[in-house]
Amino acid sequence: MTLSVDGVELVELQEIKPNAPIIICGMPDVGLVGIIAVSHIIKELNMKEVGYIDSDLFPPLVVFHQGEPKYPIRIYQKDDLFAIFSETALPPESLYPLSKVIVKWSKDKGQSTLVSIGGIGVPNRIDLDVPKIYGASTSEAMRENVKKFGIPIMEEGFLVGPYALIAKLSKTANVTNLLLLAEAYPQYPDPGAAATVIEKLKNFFNIPVETKTLLERSEEIRLNARELMRKTTENMQKMGKSQEYELPLMYV
Repeated sequence: MTLSVDGVELVELQEIKPNAPIIICGMPDVGLVGIIAVSHIIKELNMKEVGYIDSDLFPPLVVFHQGEPKYPIRIYQKDDLFAIFSETALPPESLYPLSKVIVKWSKDKGQSTLVSIGGIGVPNRIDLDVPKIYGASTSEAMRENVKKFGIPIMEEGFLVGPYALIAKLSKTANVTNLLLLAEAYPQYPDPGAAATVIEKLKNFFNIPVETKTLLERSEEIRLNARELMRKTTENMQKMGKSQEYELPLMYV
């Protein structure tokens, strides 16, 4: 099955018929928190590649794993858990159609929750042993769960980038979108923040993933992800990510 939206194609490598799936997104963002967290979940659960997303709007590149060329944005499955994962920085002009195809595919598959994992840049991250996690959702019931698990709600502010579009489009499409955002280094890969988000995610869903190995590999991950972080930072600057730290005019 192929789903095409505004020049972005989502291709299933096999027929996918899930039952109220949970779909987790890891996109390039502050601290690469989502990418690191989702990559770890995929590896720990030995999830199977079942699809990919491609477009002429994406950079002209391919990634290699064990000598096999792969699309940079791929979809993985383990039972009714899915992961959408990007290994490349995404140009701003690709984000709207990419977000559209993710939300439409999620709705078509009868999702129970579309989860966005990301970071919030804080200047004092080096002083935080355990970064704080903030939550938000398009669903009132999910917001109550966020509070129940002791996660502060993002009360006011802006969000910029792919997760902002996914949240906006999910609201329009009546898709339950859960946002979990960790305090993170603004311009450095942050495996510690990714591990903290995973631990909070386990409160919501039965995902049997340990984070010990992720923390043990922190320095290796930081080194390997430096170039992706650099390109992501450049693209975030083009998106106007600094606006996230402003308050909405209505509350000033």
